[in-house]
Amino acid sequence: MKILTVEQMKKEERLSDEMGVTYQRLMENAGCAAAAFIRKTVSNVSGRNFMIFCGSGNNGGDGFVVARKLFEEKANVIVVLCGGIPRSDEAKYMYDCVIRAGITMLDFDMDRKKVDEFLGGADIIIDALFGTGFAGEFRAPYDEIAEMINSALAVKISLDIASGVNAETGLAAKNSVRANFTVAFEAAKPGHLLLPGRDFCGKTEVVDIGIPHEVRAQVEQTCFATGEDMVFSSIRRRPRFSNKGTFGKLLCITGSRNFPGAAALSAMGAMRAGAGITTVASTEKVVSMIASRIPEATFLPLLENEEGTISKEAKEKLLPYIEKVDAILIGCGLGRSEDIEDIVDFVFENASCTIVLDADGINCIADKPEILKKAKEIPIITPHIGEMARFCKKTIPETVDERVETALDAAKEYGCIVVLKDASTVIAEPNGDVYFNTTGNPGLSKGGSGDCLAGMIASFAAQGYIETSCAVCGVYLHGLAADNAAKELSEYGMLPSDIPNYLCKIFAEKGL
Repeated sequence: MKILTVEQMKKEERLSDEMGVTYQRLMENAGCAAAAFIRKTVSNVSGRNFMIFCGSGNNGGDGFVVARKLFEEKANVIVVLCGGIPRSDEAKYMYDCVIRAGITMLDFDMDRKKVDEFLGGADIIIDALFGTGFAGEFRAPYDEIAEMINSALAVKISLDIASGVNAETGLAAKNSVRANFTVAFEAAKPGHLLLPGRDFCGKTEVVDIGIPHEVRAQVEQTCFATGEDMVFSSIRRRPRFSNKGTFGKLLCITGSRNFPGAAALSAMGAMRAGAGITTVASTEKVVSMIASRIPEATFLPLLENEEGTISKEAKEKLLPYIEKVDAILIGCGLGRSEDIEDIVDFVFENASCTIVLDADGINCIADKPEILKKAKEIPIITPHIGEMARFCKKTIPETVDERVETALDAAKEYGCIVVLKDASTVIAEPNGDVYFNTTGNPGLSKGGSGDCLAGMIASFAAQGYIETSCAVCGVYLHGLAADNAAKELSEYGMLPSDIPNYLCKIFAEKGL
């Protein structure tokens, strides 16, 4: 799926206009493509009752084109004018075409009762109120219009994006249109993929609107959706002539007195994702608690301090392992203490391999994030929203509202891969590329899910995958395993410890 930001889309349209494919031509193409999608989806539009709600911007212009095309197909079409006469020349031209065609048009402000009456008999409602430039909340009367649309029993189809959804952030205004389908023009936008916008848009179909190929080549895509082809083209088949050393040595510095399970879950995620040798370095008590649960792992028992976390005195014992492994995972369930901060710093000073930093490891460097710049290879950090907020000195609401921007800023500033975990997980690279994950479900909203994910990402790093692939493959497969688990165990009943088992089944189905 092609994804463009709003600014990138505007650039394509501007360059297209300069090449002779004008804004008006693009609007006509968009409306025709949307009408074609509607015909395909509805099967037979003749005699069907359509209501098309058109705003005063260019999204409304697209709606006028759709109205004209459906009217030509003998559909019963009523256009509802919302916000008065269109503002742009292109939309005004399409409005005039609707008037000349003799299509019934109602003004929402003056014909509110009629609109309400016709809604009861509508088969399909077309939402052309706002396009991809919308942000914030509805002002009157659009909140009422959207509520009326949502209350109707008809099928709802939005043009470009569901009205009320921010195309950049996926945030949704109160009473945003809840579409069954959305016809996205030229490319999906981030808001089609990020929650809650994804849910408001329903099933999104991207249609071609005639942007010249020469223009497309000039606008570099920086946003990508994770998908099956992307992931499984990256996963390597295991050569028959191999041994445990072939698939990497992973050191997991994890767990503490209060969080022994984090060490077990991250190690299990790592082993199920294919790491050759997984060594869990934790306190002696944690090792004794989890060793029987994960007998395939090796263990490095370390001194414990009074707080129940790994003592800084363990650094000498850790050093030989840090120097010889292929990847290091540090942070899952480590707890907070000055000793842990010292150990995290020590790892970044001495490791020459990829470091995956999770949970308490991230919390430990929140006041000194420049530690990330000490890494010899590109580090990967895997914060959830709360951890990211602390790391970036933002509030949680700010971090949610600006999640893509926040992840990208941190990735660029500290030269790391950022896996910002949320209902819509975002993966940001230092070069400015961002990936939107497309798998996962609310069953992951349980303690321990992130530990399993961190182990999977670190496992791919130990096996020699490039850092971006580690993150993309780990996040996608983690979500896919959770989706499969939910089908059999339910979102309520599934546990993070189920994910590694369902990961195995995915590999088996792919013949890996």
